[in-house]
Amino acid sequence: METTVVKALTLLEALAFSDGPATLTSLAQTCGQTKSNTHRLLKTLEECRYVRQDAQARTYEPTLKLWELGTRFFGRSNLRAAAAPHLLALAKATGESIYLSTIVDDEVIYIDKVESRHAVRTHVEVGHRAPLYCTGTGKAQLAFSSEETIDRICANLVAYTDNTVTSPTVLRHQLAEIRARGYATTCGEWRPGVLAHAAPIRGLAGIAVAGISVVGPEERMRRADAEAQVDALLEAATNIAEALGLTAAEP
Repeated sequence: METTVVKALTLLEALAFSDGPATLTSLAQTCGQTKSNTHRLLKTLEECRYVRQDAQARTYEPTLKLWELGTRFFGRSNLRAAAAPHLLALAKATGESIYLSTIVDDEVIYIDKVESRHAVRTHVEVGHRAPLYCTGTGKAQLAFSSEETIDRICANLVAYTDNTVTSPTVLRHQLAEIRARGYATTCGEWRPGVLAHAAPIRGLAGIAVAGISVVGPEERMRRADAEAQVDALLEAATNIAEALGLTAAEP
């Protein structure tokens, strides 16, 4: 077995299971390695974006790249398989495009979709990334994310359209409303003329592990029965959570 690979994986595991950012000395002791060897491995992992260093505090912590790897595997297997029949049912009930997504590196990444049969419809490729704070599925998941995540997002609000919310105060108020009602509605915040209803798929402690959205052209969506669409959306989110064996906490 390649010793360097084993040492690097041991170091990553030590970082992942640490209660917080760890020092070089503590990591060397935990892994049973010399400080010089641990430092060399940390530099390599940092260059590969698996580890970040706080130069001022002189500590290290894992980045979300590990989470992204796990999420991609999860998305290809359990989540997509569990969600597939419910995406189809929701598309049939609403007649609009349905998207399944999750959060990676503080962005939404789309992992599956069912496109509307309408000639005029929205289109986002599977694997595409989008902002958390101005997409329906992003806001639905952000509302049920950690305060740390919300703080990071609020510190970097950039306008994509005239409707994009760039005020942290306004965004936090909207997220509180989303938590209260259990779903998000956005219109033209990322792409002009697009309206979306979205709901989180929640796991332990009510934290969002994914999101599902009904998306279509604003003009057609405003003519539709929004209440019926939202009811079908929330039912689909609940069904997917149950299919995954997740128990969503009460908001």
